[in-house]
Amino acid sequence: MRSKTKELVLISLFIAIGMVLQSIENSFPIISGIPGGKLGLCNIVSILNISMFGGINALIVASLRSVLTSLLFGGVSSLMYSLCGAILSTISMTVFMKLASDKFSLMSVGIIGGVTHNTAQVMVASVTLSSGYIWSYLPVLMIIGAISGSVTGISAGLISSKMKFK
Repeated sequence: MRSKTKELVLISLFIAIGMVLQSIENSFPIISGIPGGKLGLCNIVSILNISMFGGINALIVASLRSVLTSLLFGGVSSLMYSLCGAILSTISMTVFMKLASDKFSLMSVGIIGGVTHNTAQVMVASVTLSSGYIWSYLPVLMIIGAISGSVTGISAGLISSKMKFK
């Protein structure tokens, strides 16, 4: 059984690692050459956190990471996009892992996370811009989310195979 202190330290590390990954990624805003196209490296942290501690802790970590990183390196507008994406993707990945973890790999979980994160960001943009036209961009972002989600899911799988979950 894990001690509460060890669990708190690990959760704090997940927040810090997620913040570092998100700030590095924010340094390169358009990786794919397509606005909104990012790798979503912090989803690696979310996937690992869901595997180790479950969805509630993962949701807290993803939310704190989004808030802290946005306040330190972004701004109010980036906070809305980041937080909504983090919440929807973490909930989606948690549900998917609960329902289908025995049938699918972590790569599938990463794809779910990438696609739902981008969907949440389009929702925020639609409300912020008061325009439904932004939804026409969703198919492009879904493809990018699936590709980047594959990368983050595979990465999470490789890392989790090297970690001890005891």
